[in-house]
Amino acid sequence: MSVNDAATRTVGFGVLGARSMVATRAVMPAIDASTRADLVAVSSLGGPVPEPWQHLGAGLYEDVIDHPGVEVVYVPLPNGMHVEWVERAIAAGKHVLCEKPIACTPGEAQRMADSAERAGVLLAEAWMTPFDARWRRALSMARGGELGQIIDIDASFTFTIGPDGDDNYRWSPDQGGGALLDVGIYCLGPIVELWGSHPDLVEATALWHTSGVDARTEATLEWVDGRQARIRCSFVDDEEQRLEIIGTESSLVLATNAHTGGMSADTILVAQGNGRVRNVPATPSDPYLGMVDAFAEAVLGGTPWPRPMSATVDLLTLIERIEEASR
Repeated sequence: MSVNDAATRTVGFGVLGARSMVATRAVMPAIDASTRADLVAVSSLGGPVPEPWQHLGAGLYEDVIDHPGVEVVYVPLPNGMHVEWVERAIAAGKHVLCEKPIACTPGEAQRMADSAERAGVLLAEAWMTPFDARWRRALSMARGGELGQIIDIDASFTFTIGPDGDDNYRWSPDQGGGALLDVGIYCLGPIVELWGSHPDLVEATALWHTSGVDARTEATLEWVDGRQARIRCSFVDDEEQRLEIIGTESSLVLATNAHTGGMSADTILVAQGNGRVRNVPATPSDPYLGMVDAFAEAVLGGTPWPRPMSATVDLLTLIERIEEASR
């Protein structure tokens, strides 16, 4: 393929589980909007494929994987189904973008990573937050010393499933349910990006659902040099997405949509040591479109995918450590 061909060619995406909320509201629209990707086949076993994608219905999940136009399989299925369908797609020689958490345990994730490496295909976890422009700007400010030395990080992602969601797979241990596994990556992501995934001390508490999974997990991570981070993940509290990064000179806050970003995420609140508060403008962006474009670019041999599977395994290992501490 010539350089010009690579610059103009698009990548064919197929979707397993086309009725999932993240697929219909975010990822499939992003594929449609991308100039680097085309949506060519979708499958839904839980009901008809929603409009405007009904004409792309391909039957069973296997039919999407085997579709000759599908180069990338996007997997937004319940967590407990990820391993099976990711490995089936890899065995068919397809690249895979799989919703977070990519697996329920670090061991499963490592097995999937090994399969992808042997097959020579790209496997990645669909954590879109790093592709949000405001989030990247906030972490750049922290890394660049604009806040001084970072000493404290506080992150939360909470929402309420509610009584009408008793059959939600997030309550099922067999499907990898629980608040920490489901949204922990959002809270831990900026901490790991700045400080790594190996704190010296982990303390955690959890509120347990009758099914056996955590309805809420709160954790404190500490390092021997005094750095500290706190996270709060919940399915039973009012909706909140917040990130605060505190430095020796000033602090910043993403007070709304801290982890999902989007077109309304255009301001970073900075509190300076002298008590002054200022708003730092940030250019809003669609993180899902950024993720789709970046994955397609990597598949085409352009800019490499920025987050290796080793980082995914490390973060899942930290989640497992927090879960063990909470028990």
